[in-house]
Amino acid sequence: MAEADKRLAPVPSASTLDDKEDEIIKPDFDEFADSEHEEDGWYAWLVVLAGCIQAMITLGASRAHGVYQEYYVIDEFAHAPTAAVSWIGSVQNTMLNLCGVFVGILSQIYDARIMCAAGAFCMGVSFILASFSTQIWQLVLTQGMLYGSAASFPYILGVTVPLQWIRKRRGLALAVVYMGSGVGGMWISMVTRACIDSVGRAWSNRILGLVMMALGVGLAPLIKARRPARRPSKILDFSVVREWRFVFIAAASFFSMGPNTIPYILMPTYVADVLGQSGKLGSTLVTIINVSGIFGRFAAGVLSDRFGPVNMLIIWTLLAAYSQLGIWLPFRSVAASIASAALFGVTGSSIVGMILNALSHQYGVSRITYISGLIYMTYSLSSLGVVQTTTLMLDTVGHGTDYTWPIVYTGLLLVVATVILIVFRIKLSRKLLAFW
Repeated sequence: MAEADKRLAPVPSASTLDDKEDEIIKPDFDEFADSEHEEDGWYAWLVVLAGCIQAMITLGASRAHGVYQEYYVIDEFAHAPTAAVSWIGSVQNTMLNLCGVFVGILSQIYDARIMCAAGAFCMGVSFILASFSTQIWQLVLTQGMLYGSAASFPYILGVTVPLQWIRKRRGLALAVVYMGSGVGGMWISMVTRACIDSVGRAWSNRILGLVMMALGVGLAPLIKARRPARRPSKILDFSVVREWRFVFIAAASFFSMGPNTIPYILMPTYVADVLGQSGKLGSTLVTIINVSGIFGRFAAGVLSDRFGPVNMLIIWTLLAAYSQLGIWLPFRSVAASIASAALFGVTGSSIVGMILNALSHQYGVSRITYISGLIYMTYSLSSLGVVQTTTLMLDTVGHGTDYTWPIVYTGLLLVVATVILIVFRIKLSRKLLAFW
């Protein structure tokens, strides 16, 4: 217990960014002193690039699911309730994050490269199986549960292993990794729409499955943990969940990352149901979210390195709430939808990476995969509940065409997350300009 308390001791404050980095990051990196490659070197950034590609084919594909959602709701399952169809995407996103805690546990024992390759292979298989699925429940099992569970391995390892290699520019490194999800969401959504229109939904699944399998397995050897896997004395260590910093970060994650997928899912159908526009505009909005997310993640990473991840997380979460309540809700037009998608892409899509950055500054990187897995578990539960609640609101209160309450609900959750983060920041330090 004394050792656990020492590990979870509060991080001392510092007056400058350089001092802060030395106090938080340097002692944590001493564990990796025997590695054959140095931190922040060329190989370190090669690992970051590999993590970027893994995020592209996992989180990026999940972000592009709105194109499938639109096709299922409007064409393939036109007579089914939206809430029933949304189970495919919500189960996919839930398993993608829920399995993170198991990935964290296994990463303490097994080679990250083997785990990543196995997950990527099963990802491709899941999409190929989905191509033969003709019922909603079959797609929930294949494109939802199997894909999400398999993708969790290259996703979680791809975004956490690079943190073991980067010391000075951790925020920038995370930005590069998570920019992969934006790039992936962009091209996967366009390819998905093009494939559905030209060769059909089944072949769209098969093509994407083979591409994801080739990229994921091919780049898995670069997802190399800097410290070899060693079985810990206590594999399931939940002492961290009782620590106040973890509680605040987990609560902020629950309320901010749950609504994270709603614009991806609802905007494509919103433009058809409310604005009377074609499905191509819905795919374009998903692309706008992903493209703007590329710039948003880069800006969030650079600014987090300069001003602190918690400070920037407060601003980004508040702006994400404004994109829903201040733009999308009051202005029902194509221009407002584009503006809301762009602002949410810059801010909302960056939240998950910024939370991981905040975690690494609070707890270091030696057990970041395991601790982040616990955070992703809260995210998965929130995501499942928020998506199903939102689509249920749309079907019942909104009668399938009124999106008012789903948008209000999404925005208010982000407001709650902002308040939690402000209280957390005050507890860390009452100095307004302190690096946190």
